[in-house]
Amino acid sequence: MPRALARGKAEGFKNLKLDADFFNRMLNRTEEGPEEYRDFDVYLMEKSVMPLLLQGLDALSRHVDKITGKGGSPADSKIPFNPLVWLAQYLLRNHPRYVKDHRSPMYEQFSELANIEKGRRCLLRRRDQMEAEWNEAIKDNGGPLTYDDIPGVFERLDKKWYLEGALLERLPQDFSDITIAKSSQERLDQDEVTFKDFFVWFEEFVKRSDILRASSFLDAERRQLENEEKAKKAQEDAVRRVRAMKEAMEKRNDLEEQFESVTADMFLNVEVSRIFNKGAVIEGVEEKEGGPSLQGEHIALIRLMLDVWGCEINDDTEDVWNDSALAAWQQWLKGRNLETSKGVDKQTLRRLIDKDEFQDYLAQAYPVKEDDDGDDFVKQVVEVRGIVEDDIDTLVEVIDEDTGELLHLALPEHEVDAVRQRLADATSTTPLLAVADRVSGRILEVMASDH
Repeated sequence: MPRALARGKAEGFKNLKLDADFFNRMLNRTEEGPEEYRDFDVYLMEKSVMPLLLQGLDALSRHVDKITGKGGSPADSKIPFNPLVWLAQYLLRNHPRYVKDHRSPMYEQFSELANIEKGRRCLLRRRDQMEAEWNEAIKDNGGPLTYDDIPGVFERLDKKWYLEGALLERLPQDFSDITIAKSSQERLDQDEVTFKDFFVWFEEFVKRSDILRASSFLDAERRQLENEEKAKKAQEDAVRRVRAMKEAMEKRNDLEEQFESVTADMFLNVEVSRIFNKGAVIEGVEEKEGGPSLQGEHIALIRLMLDVWGCEINDDTEDVWNDSALAAWQQWLKGRNLETSKGVDKQTLRRLIDKDEFQDYLAQAYPVKEDDDGDDFVKQVVEVRGIVEDDIDTLVEVIDEDTGELLHLALPEHEVDAVRQRLADATSTTPLLAVADRVSGRILEVMASDH
């Protein structure tokens, strides 16, 4: 056998030893060429294309030797022999995705080696990011970094890359034990090191170590995307909360204005005055002798107030007490835990225009959601400084603890006496604090003195 052919066969047998050495020999670690092709060598090994092709070529060579071993040639066959077709058929028959045999562990090993190699390349290609963090650490440190500062740089990188400690696990815990050749002409102390010199050591360390695999970076990218999605969702939720809060506040303000307007008109209405002061009662939908008329301005006002309370009357009339109006009235009674058989009398009408009770209804019907910390958007703690008399409400002068702004807020009647007493207590050194509703401009709760 000629010497050249013998060398060729020997090289072929050597290449057929499909192990880690073969994997490394097939790699092209240069960073030249288009970016999308830089890792094509690893791809061919990871997908087992290269080892399967090598086996196919070897099998093709042996097949040709067999059919020509007796001095014949492929042309002697009745069926024309096409080596490309034969090789293609071999690759299809032995594709590792579909064929599981004694070669499967070898393919799995190549896939694992490819995972390691891609991880090395991914890590080393982040040189610029590493240098940026190194320079940030120099700014924070106020001067060159020492061996003891290096772990801090990797802690920042591990967090920035969403690796959750995977990078730190495979690096030296104490960099003072390593030797970094210094090429810099800068005047540095013995334990100080430049990034350029460090990266020379680091590159060699990565090439001979299994630090981070490609799967680790894929997991990190997934975590980063999840975190970004969560942050985006949180931002969108915050926008929705603010929008919902604004809409609720606008609705509450609008209903409050309507409530105040209708209440004022009621105090001026003669028929309403009869109900308040002379015991008149509206019962059912038929007029009673000596009772209030079931049509007129007073009916229109009561219907309007029921609508403000959310008890809508679905008919085309405006000032008639009919079945629709009665149904809305019974709905309002039920919402107040009152017997639905009650008529419009002094007690029920006073509750219908009770401002504090209406405020409680608004808080339930148009709630303002809490933020992520559990704080209500519209509630705030204020310090009560004094009472201000008003023709309609009792107001208190308060200081917003956050802004220092001076405000006048309505105080519920049942809290007036207690607040007067506590403000008059000259021995008390504890500020009088209360919870205020920014939407309604009212005090919701006077806090206990032990606060």
